[in-house]
Amino acid sequence: MTVAAHIIISGAPSEADANRRDLSRLVEAAWSGGAHPILISGLAPGEPAPTLSRVTPSADFAAVVADALNDVAGTTAIITLPISHAGIDPETITALIAAHGRQAQQILVASRNGIAGPVRLTPINGTTEGERSLECGDEGAVSASDGRAQLAYEAPPVDMSAVDPWEQRGAQAEER
Repeated sequence: MTVAAHIIISGAPSEADANRRDLSRLVEAAWSGGAHPILISGLAPGEPAPTLSRVTPSADFAAVVADALNDVAGTTAIITLPISHAGIDPETITALIAAHGRQAQQILVASRNGIAGPVRLTPINGTTEGERSLECGDEGAVSASDGRAQLAYEAPPVDMSAVDPWEQRGAQAEER
């Protein structure tokens, strides 16, 4: 299973410098989160794509799918990432990909506190079982941000006495 990322750039050419910084951050988040290939639509003609990504000629979903499949024949879904949400955590992308592995026919929408954002994973096979909200706790997936602003993040409380099962040794491992 391979999931491609499609980054959509929109805005006036005067926003190019800000878009460039945000674009690099979003490409790195997509790569770190496990998306491949990373396709970008909406760059100005002749503007190069950041490392780890490449330009796709159209933002049309069918064209992006064809382009992704041309890169990686086993691509099963596309994650749509608007440039306005460059503050998304790579873990949210990973969570969408993992959920796609368990629910391959559903459109998955990243949400926070029940509010859905524009970041979505869409299967490419054409048959979907509806849309499902995936609670990710990531404000950057729901609210527009460039990754520099301090966003609220509610991590679960840490259990300091927990021992990872892979880290147990000797008698600890036998007690399980």
